[in-house]
Amino acid sequence: MRAVGLLALGLAMGLAGAVLSPSWPWLAVTGVAGTAVMVATRPRLRVWWAAGFGAVPLWLSWPQGEGDVLLAGTTSLVLACLGALWLGVALAGLLPATRSTSS
Repeated sequence: MRAVGLLALGLAMGLAGAVLSPSWPWLAVTGVAGTAVMVATRPRLRVWWAAGFGAVPLWLSWPQGEGDVLLAGTTSLVLACLGALWLGVALAGLLPATRSTSS
């Protein structure tokens, strides 16, 4: 149930970020809020939020029927990169910890 809630939160935050992304200050607020969610959640649940957030810019930047995209511009690219970065960090958090052996 927590995973579904975090997926919904990621979708909502991604959509809010997409709507507010033309403004640099609101893009910064989206970045700070997303980083706070990443820090506050456990690694296994973090993936659900990151997938939800990253799906929105990907879906909105996909060409529509006439070839137009809904997200375009520098700030939209930054938003998409934030989604990819957070998804990468979330997936990297699932990797097992390595132990170094001293010889």
